[in-house]
Amino acid sequence: MNRVLGLDIGERRIGFAFGNVLSVGSSMVVPGGFLLVENEAQALKQVKELIEEEGPDTLVIGVPLVDGAESRQSEKIRKFAAQIRAQFPELPMHFWDESLTSYSAGKALVSAELKHSGQAKKGRVDALAASLIVQSFLDARRGYAAGF
Repeated sequence: MNRVLGLDIGERRIGFAFGNVLSVGSSMVVPGGFLLVENEAQALKQVKELIEEEGPDTLVIGVPLVDGAESRQSEKIRKFAAQIRAQFPELPMHFWDESLTSYSAGKALVSAELKHSGQAKKGRVDALAASLIVQSFLDARRGYAAGF
C-alpha cells in the first residue's frame, strides 16, 4: 500500500483525499477536492474516473457510525461502495469510521479563518474530512491510533 484514495461520501458532495506512505514509515495526506453529486449514476461515474486517473492501490471509504452501530447513511454508503467494488474488484477497499470528521474539518477551517461561503466552503470541509479519514486509517495501520 503506497497510494491511498480516501472518500467522504455525502448526499450532495464526495470529498476526496490522497495519502502516500513514505519509505521512512511516515505518511503524507493532502485533501484532493470534492465532487458534486447530482445523482448516484453520475457520482459513480465521477468516482470511477477519479480512480482511473489517479491509480490508487488502496481505497478507504468513510462510514458514519453512531455509537459504533450502522446508520441509514452508512448503509447507503456501503451500497454505493459495492458498486465501486464491482467496477474495481482488484482494488483493496477498507471502510473506516468517519464519525465527527466533517465536524472536526469544519472547526479546523474556521480556526484557519477560511471563511468562504456556500458550496466552496462545504466542499473544502468534505475534502478535509476525507483527509482526516485517510490519516486516521494510515495511523492505525502503523499502530499510532489509540488502542494499539
